[in-house]
Amino acid sequence: MNTTEPGPDTEWNEWGPPVRVRVDAAPVMILARTLDDRNPVYASEQAAAAAGFARVPAPPTFTFVMAHSGAFPDLQPTGGTGSLFGSDTAAGAAGGMARRGLYFHGEQHFTYHRQPLVGDVLEGRMRASVPLAREARRGPMEVTFFQTEWCDTDDAPVVTEQIVSLFFPEA
Repeated sequence: MNTTEPGPDTEWNEWGPPVRVRVDAAPVMILARTLDDRNPVYASEQAAAAAGFARVPAPPTFTFVMAHSGAFPDLQPTGGTGSLFGSDTAAGAAGGMARRGLYFHGEQHFTYHRQPLVGDVLEGRMRASVPLAREARRGPMEVTFFQTEWCDTDDAPVVTEQIVSLFFPEA
């Protein structure tokens, strides 16, 4: 089994409820600085325009963290909780992290359909796979895939994220 990509036999839980996030300038600039990326396009509208962007772009991987600072209550759609872990299935997968053992962030993949920009309001939904039991050199392990789809307010895809999570239960 390839542990970096879900296979055709991967069982998926339902998509969680939608969460809406506004991409704001300060978190974009802070993440770029945290990543030690001093490119001025992440902090300056003038630099972004000179580089061909309509607005300040979000740095790579920003969609992974943006719900922590931009999921304002007034933005949330009906049924939205303001959290990607708002559904029973996603919460159940995350709740599995309360078990004793070692957790590893295996891999993370981003597919950009267009550049997220400051001022965008994006809507995301996440789903988790049913954990796949596998045997590793260290003993039993579980592989869980998380997928998040981010679209703009016209429902056009912006970013697709995939995370591979590994769990080694305590012996």
